[in-house]
Amino acid sequence: MRVLVTRPSDQAARTAKRLAKLGHRAVIAPVLEIVPLAFSPPEGSFDLILATSAKAFAGWRPPPALIATPAACVGEQTAEAAKAAGFQVQMVAPRAEALAKDLVSAMEAGSALYLAGRERKPILEDRARAAGWRVVVLETYGARPVAQWPPEVVDALKKGEIDAVLHYSSRSAAATLGLIGARAASGLSHFCLSADVADVCAALAPRERIFTASHPDEETLMDLVGPMIRPEEIDRA
Repeated sequence: MRVLVTRPSDQAARTAKRLAKLGHRAVIAPVLEIVPLAFSPPEGSFDLILATSAKAFAGWRPPPALIATPAACVGEQTAEAAKAAGFQVQMVAPRAEALAKDLVSAMEAGSALYLAGRERKPILEDRARAAGWRVVVLETYGARPVAQWPPEVVDALKKGEIDAVLHYSSRSAAATLGLIGARAASGLSHFCLSADVADVCAALAPRERIFTASHPDEETLMDLVGPMIRPEEIDRA
């Protein structure tokens, strides 16, 4: 399949490699542009730095008082970005829910500085606060929809040269469908990371063309997309 990948460029490149291993070809067209925000780190000390994305550490140099604070991160890429910024990573979990659970079970409640995106689900901060943590949120980056895609992507959609699209969040799915349009969306297969994302796609795409991952991670989404089946393999089956 020719698969539209609408993630930010750095993430889309990794997804394209995973699709290539399955025999598919990625058409990369980011739908959200990541932008750094102006901010000033709060005064005072914290027991922990929280981060759910590597983007939280892009484009700024943490002050010495914060560098001495251990970090807890969602995902290995976020952890690597934290280390590159100078932090000592104390805890890593694959998802925000898992990090919140580990945080509650492994540490006494204290104060945390959450380096976050402006657009986010408040899972980590809400669960940490419910467990007694004082969480200060510092928004370091945001995401804004692109106004339009490159002409070659628009042209490929018009000609029916794209077979499927990957959707990773409700917001990016809504932005993607707005750019694709109802006519083109109805002819694509939509692979969705979660049921919430699939519900957004249902506004324009027929339900039989919407496929939802059983677990909200890219590995499960790739399993859903599956390997390319060659005609001779179908004949043998």
